[in-house]
Amino acid sequence: MIHEVKPEADNSLKGESKKPLISVVTIVLNGEKCLEETIQSVIRNKTEETEYLIIDGGSVDNTLEIIRKYSDKIDFWISEPDGGIADAFNKGFKYSSGRYIAYLNSDDYYLPGALSSVIPMLKDPGTIYCGHIHLLTPDGLNIIKDQLSQPWRIKQTMRIAHPATFTPREAFIATGGFLSDYKIAMDYDFMVHAFLKGFRFEIMDVFIAGMRRGGNSSDLKTVYKEELKIKNKRFGYKIQHYIWYLLNLARYLVMPKKAIV
Repeated sequence: MIHEVKPEADNSLKGESKKPLISVVTIVLNGEKCLEETIQSVIRNKTEETEYLIIDGGSVDNTLEIIRKYSDKIDFWISEPDGGIADAFNKGFKYSSGRYIAYLNSDDYYLPGALSSVIPMLKDPGTIYCGHIHLLTPDGLNIIKDQLSQPWRIKQTMRIAHPATFTPREAFIATGGFLSDYKIAMDYDFMVHAFLKGFRFEIMDVFIAGMRRGGNSSDLKTVYKEELKIKNKRFGYKIQHYIWYLLNLARYLVMPKKAIV
């Protein structure tokens, strides 16, 4: 088992010093290809009101070397095997101390000025704040399309850009965090659960991050299946859930995969 912590950061997070407004959490497993760009983008955006945490799942490539390279800029990091994405997300919340939690995965990056632009907007602990993202080619060099958060579609599908979302601690406490029942759509389940607990969504009309196309979320058949399961569980069994699932599945089978985002 690999288990490494930055002790002084751990002490500061658990101490009595002023809590940061935003905790940025990056989860990673064997992410040497893109992680450095992710870290650099967070460092460029850091202010006195932000902290940065990295949760590594026990990488065996050069991920740890990259983390150590920037360890003086990272407030807390840990490397140990975990139970998957949901477990890593929950671990990030466990070690964080910010009033709002933002997840930026290891193949995504913040745009310049992203955090400073949203800090004045984060005021209500009963609100989940959602910005927009650029969906990028796998190499991160070109924009495929702009992906706008549309939280009003929460009962239909996941149209909340997770890398551009700032979630109050209260939502994690109310919901218990992310469920490991889902391979991919645990973020959708979390948002639906928070919605049903009474949390509101507010759109911040600003682009926060670039997200590379690919990874787990590109397995659309699994996404559609898990979203159907989540909607039936959270909202009850309804015919429109199955209609939406079948329409998406048909679209997936008919249209070129590169056209579906």
